[in-house]
Amino acid sequence: MHKYNKLFFSVLIFLIACNGNKRPDGILDQEQMTNLLTDIHVVDGSMYNVLQMPDSLYKYGTDKYLNVFKKYHIDSIQFKKSFKYYTMNPEKLATMYEQIAKNIKQKSDSLNKINLDKIAKDNKRRTDSLSKLPKKAQEQPKVTPPVQQIKPAQNQKFHPHAKPVKGHALPAE
Repeated sequence: MHKYNKLFFSVLIFLIACNGNKRPDGILDQEQMTNLLTDIHVVDGSMYNVLQMPDSLYKYGTDKYLNVFKKYHIDSIQFKKSFKYYTMNPEKLATMYEQIAKNIKQKSDSLNKINLDKIAKDNKRRTDSLSKLPKKAQEQPKVTPPVQQIKPAQNQKFHPHAKPVKGHALPAE
């Protein structure tokens, strides 16, 4: 009996190993799943600014995720099935997430570049508009408040028992 158990498990392991390279039907290919997960993570990041209440996350998040699924012509069931398949194959999933990290970094860098370009254009526009102003408008005289001259203290002696005069402070010891 012990011999048959070993044979059964050996054949079972062999069949599982042979089936590991074959992708079941309805599973997205690796490139499409990588692009889909990139978009899913971008939506996740955009949800970071939404008030973290269950109703608001459902209200604002559902449409965003459905739009991503619509873009790839899949539904949530096919996504879950594909994601489960790739989580059962960690080598493939690790490769996919390396590419996903590159994709997100590339998108982030391009957005940062666009923002820096906008800031540079805005600064140039401001500089150009200031240079078009007439010279008199650019050179506004600085108004300084009149300087009050402080009179030096006359030789007054400090009396410790004297009462302070209203409006004058006692010197610090």
